[in-house]
This record gives sequence, structure tokens and C-alpha cells, in this order.
Amino acid sequence: TGTPMPANDSHRLPGIFISYRRSDTPDAVGRIYDRLIAEFGKSRVFKDVDSIPLGQDFRGHLNDIVGNCAAVLAIIGPKWTDIRSENGQRRLDDPDDFVRIELEAALARKVPVVPVLVGHAAMPATSQLPASLSSLAFRQAVDVRPDPDFHGDATRLVTALRAIIDPNAPPVELHSGKPKSRGLPWLAALAATATLA
Repeated sequence: TGTPMPANDSHRLPGIFISYRRSDTPDAVGRIYDRLIAEFGKSRVFKDVDSIPLGQDFRGHLNDIVGNCAAVLAIIGPKWTDIRSENGQRRLDDPDDFVRIELEAALARKVPVVPVLVGHAAMPATSQLPASLSSLAFRQAVDVRPDPDFHGDATRLVTALRAIIDPNAPPVELHSGKPKSRGLPWLAALAATATLA
């Protein structure tokens, strides 16, 4: 994830944070990450927590990084809600779970959280989420399907994210006959709201 950025919502850096579970969607996350860094640059896309400095409170570190991003992608695969730790506890029920901390930080600081459904996953219901993440169930999601649909879905995601990160950039016309992702109208509205804020 790199060096933590100063927490200042009024000077939020135009970055994208990818929140995901390694045991759930490793291949899809890798492909999405590669596409995003090709479009936005490696310095603007944050994916792993391996570089958290030794001895530093990882909760504060993640809060700083997430709070200074323009958007957080919650990559949700088929097993996302039910992955468990070695002792059998559901990871989402653990307050110290990395994914939970990342999404709680984004929601608390009103950073746009975009659920990205991969592997034909469904959106979690509120009953499947801890109370602190319940609002995630009401976020409009974006489907990023496997091949042969991956390229078109990823292109639409990139275009929508570009509108959030740089609202003043000219829109990119998509030349695809495939149906638009169900998340795009919400992302476009979100970008417009961010511009007016």
C-alpha cells in the first residue's frame, strides 16, 4: 500500500483502494489491478497491506490510506461473506479483520465504496453483514465477469472511476454492444455529486 498519506478529506488524493480477500478472488483481483494501474498508474492504486511499517497500528495506517482515496473497490466473490479464520470464526465478524477495517474506514469517512462482483457473486444482504457494514448492501454494484466479458466490464468500470477521480476530464465514449453494467448510473451520479460538493 505504500507510505500512509496525511488524513485530510479536503485534500483527498485521486487514488483507488482495492479491498479484497486473497482466498476468495485472487485471479480476478490481479486482472482488475493490472487494468487499473495501466489506466491510472501504479502510484494511484493501492492493493496490498504487506508494506505496513513494523510496529505501526495497522488500523490507523489503513484509515489514513483509505480516507485519502477517491474511491474504494470492495471486490466481492462467491465466498466473501463466509470466509472463516482458523478457529472457525467468520472473518467479517472479527473487528480486527483487515477487510472490515478498510470498508468501515471508507464508509465512516464517506469515501465512495463501489462493490465489484466477481465470479458471478451476488450482493450480500444486510443480514450477512456486521452492523458497521450494513450500508454496503445498498450500494449499487458493478459486475466484472470472467472472459469473454471481462474486457468490456473492466472498461466500463475504468470509465466510471475516471469520472469520479477526475470529474473535469472529457467523457470517454464506449463502443460496445454489450449491456452496460448496472453500477454505472450510480457511479455517474456519484461523480456528479462529488463535483458539486
